[in-house]
Amino acid sequence: MDLEGRNALVVGLGVSGLAAARLLASKGARVSVTEFSDSEEVREKASGLEDLGIKCETGGHTRSFCSGAELVVTSPGVDTRKGPVSSVLPAGSPVISELELGSRFCRAPIIAITGTNGKSTTTELTGRILSLSGRHAVVCGNIGNPLSAEVEKMTPESVAVVEVSSFQLETTAGFRPYIAALLNISEDHYDRHGTIEEYKAQKFRVFSGQTADDWAVIHADLYGEPMTKDIKSQLIFFGAEKDPWCHLDGEDCGDLVNMDETPLRGKHNMNNMICSMLVSRIMGVEDRYIREGIITFKALDHRFERVGDLRGIEFIDDSKATNIDATRWALESMNKKTVLIAGGRDKGGDYLSVLSLAKEKIKAMVLIGEARERIKEAFAGSFPVLTAESMGEAVRRAYGIAREGEAVLLSPMCSSFDMFTGYKQRGEAFQREVRSLIEK
Repeated sequence: MDLEGRNALVVGLGVSGLAAARLLASKGARVSVTEFSDSEEVREKASGLEDLGIKCETGGHTRSFCSGAELVVTSPGVDTRKGPVSSVLPAGSPVISELELGSRFCRAPIIAITGTNGKSTTTELTGRILSLSGRHAVVCGNIGNPLSAEVEKMTPESVAVVEVSSFQLETTAGFRPYIAALLNISEDHYDRHGTIEEYKAQKFRVFSGQTADDWAVIHADLYGEPMTKDIKSQLIFFGAEKDPWCHLDGEDCGDLVNMDETPLRGKHNMNNMICSMLVSRIMGVEDRYIREGIITFKALDHRFERVGDLRGIEFIDDSKATNIDATRWALESMNKKTVLIAGGRDKGGDYLSVLSLAKEKIKAMVLIGEARERIKEAFAGSFPVLTAESMGEAVRRAYGIAREGEAVLLSPMCSSFDMFTGYKQRGEAFQREVRSLIEK
């Protein structure tokens, strides 16, 4: 990809936009960055880029600033088909994602991991296994550090283990991972994709650039999906339900690790482990390193994370459950009656889809955030449903309901952006309130 002297426009000044702008500039492009928001933090970022000779506009997208762009690179949170930027981009200019840009300059083979839930855990676990085997594995992508920020650190002997979101895949063109893994697809992001069919189409784009020399690893629940027929790479299905341990070259993956040996809990994490096993074996990793990686892996923060106990009541932080299916998995993993704290910004899913499971597992529910009335309507009459104005009030009310041998679970089913800056801040607030109770 020859960028020398080309006019490149980056849309968005988050971590992805910053990484894209710097990579483009290092390749000789004339770079401009447009950002809709305007704050002290945004202006500081813009000032840093301007010191590198990169032009920036903040506080809106203008046609005059964006005109002349020969290439447009978008951040994942920017929808170029609608919204403020859609009407100002030059007609005919190619639009690619930061993921696509980074992949064009990545000399290492790429392992791309996507799915509605479990992406981060599977990506981190795969990276850990590869590192234990002696490979230079760089974990990046949607997990926090963009691929564009890491490509210069890698050689052909490295491996890029990349968490990939549907937002990133929307504007890929030639993205070609050596291994692409699709963990699952369930209701999510209707606010961006509109329908489950469109959402699936974006997820399956992870395979579109592959050839017969590459690998596709897909959960068995998606067996029979029409889009699998278009995959040109070598195809493996896996899954804890259909084929609990899967097979690769006639070898059984399931004899490596017992679930009791790993801190990862629940059927969903079994699927995540199986996927990592298969990907690692395709990469030629010996089983001893796969086993070591799994049994020593630390569960990621705010993903079914045990916070502590008080008077025999267990507190679990699953703030990363930003959709209904993630909460379904959390409830399936609970072996005791549970007071569920849920709510946040609604994403358009069907809460009634977990009603039968909720009746079995949930003792009571405490709701917060914008979606609380909609969730209350779905579950009222099945068990007590209370509301709270803050995380602190929610934790105190849940603790007051729970009894010895039961649990309080934060698993919101919603995004966090009504009350918090992200799921991490929400989880931190929950943990802070729990510790405050314990320390009294």
